Amino acid sequence: MSDSSDEIQIAHIPLDKIDLADARYQISGKDEDITALALSIKETGLTSLPFVKVMGDFYIVVTGFKRLKALVHNNYAGKVVCQTISRAPEVDCAVRAVCDNAFQRELTPAQLIKSILLLSQFMEPDLMASRSLGIFNTRLNAVYIKDLQAIGNLPQQVFELLDDNRLCLKSARKISRITPDLADCFIGIFSAIKTSSSKQMEIIKNFLEIAAREDINPRDLYLEKPIREILFHDSKDLGLKGNLLRNYLMERRFPSLSKKRRDIRQKINSLKLGSGIKLTVPENFEGTTYCLCLDFKTKVEFTDKVASLNGVSTNPVLEDILKR
Repeated sequence: MSDSSDEIQIAHIPLDKIDLADARYQISGKDEDITALALSIKETGLTSLPFVKVMGDFYIVVTGFKRLKALVHNNYAGKVVCQTISRAPEVDCAVRAVCDNAFQRELTPAQLIKSILLLSQFMEPDLMASRSLGIFNTRLNAVYIKDLQAIGNLPQQVFELLDDNRLCLKSARKISRITPDLADCFIGIFSAIKTSSSKQMEIIKNFLEIAAREDINPRDLYLEKPIREILFHDSKDLGLKGNLLRNYLMERRFPSLSKKRRDIRQKINSLKLGSGIKLTVPENFEGTTYCLCLDFKTKVEFTDKVASLNGVSTNPVLEDILKR
C-alpha cells in the first residue's frame, strides 16, 4: 500500500473520531432500522469496510453510515477498520457514495432523488445521464434527471411518502410543477390516504379541475369541511379514506355522471340477478360493451343461473340500462 495521502489506504480509526453527524454524502434514510444489521455485525463483524475521508482531526463518512451506526448501537467503542483518503475531489466521493448504495440493491425512489441531488452539485444532467449506468446501475436520461431534481425541491415529507408507497414518482412530478402552497395541500392529502398511482393522478386532476371550474382557490378547497372530514376520519384504514376522497371528488367534478351511475346501479339491483351474477357497464359509459359475469361450481349451478337470466332479457329495465 502506497504512503501517498492521495491514495486509498486501510486504517484503524477510533469510532469517536468519525463524525456521524456530517451527512453530506448519506443516501440511506437517517431513521432506517439498523437492528438486524447491528446483530449481524455483532455475529460476523464488518464484512464491507466503510469509506471515510480525512477532515482535519476527524473523519467524515462517504459510505457505510448504517454500518457505523450499527457499531454505535452495539456500544462498540474501539477502532474501526476503514478505507480512508486524505485528499479527494468531492465529486469522486459523491459518486462513490451513490455507487456503494446502487450496486448493493435497487435504490428506492427517495434514495434515487437524494443521489441525484448530491451529484447535481457537481454534474449537469446531461453528464449525469451519460454516466448513469456506471453510477446508478441503470440508465437515466437527462429529462428524467431534471424531473427528479424538481421533486427533490419539495418538502422533506415527500421522501417519506415516496418510500412508504403513498406517493408515486409520477404524482410527485406533477406536484413539483405547481405552486409551493398548493404542493403543500397535496402533500397533506397523500399523508392522510393511501391509494394506487393511477388514483393519485385522478385525485390531483379532479381536485385542480374542481377548483378551476368553481373558481375556488385550491387551498380553500383543501380546507373545506367535507374534505377535511375525510382526511381526518377516525378510521386508520388509509385505503378507505383514499376511496372516500376519490369518490367525493369524482361526484363533485362530474355530478351528472355520478347521478347516472347511481341510477344505473339502482336499475341493475332491481333486476335481482341473484348471487354470483354480475352485470357491469362500460367505464364512464363511454364504451358500448357490457359485461355479464357468472360464478358457478357445477353444471347444474350453471344451468340454473342461465335459466334465471331468461326473464331478465325481456325486462324493460334492461332496455333502460342499455339505452345510449
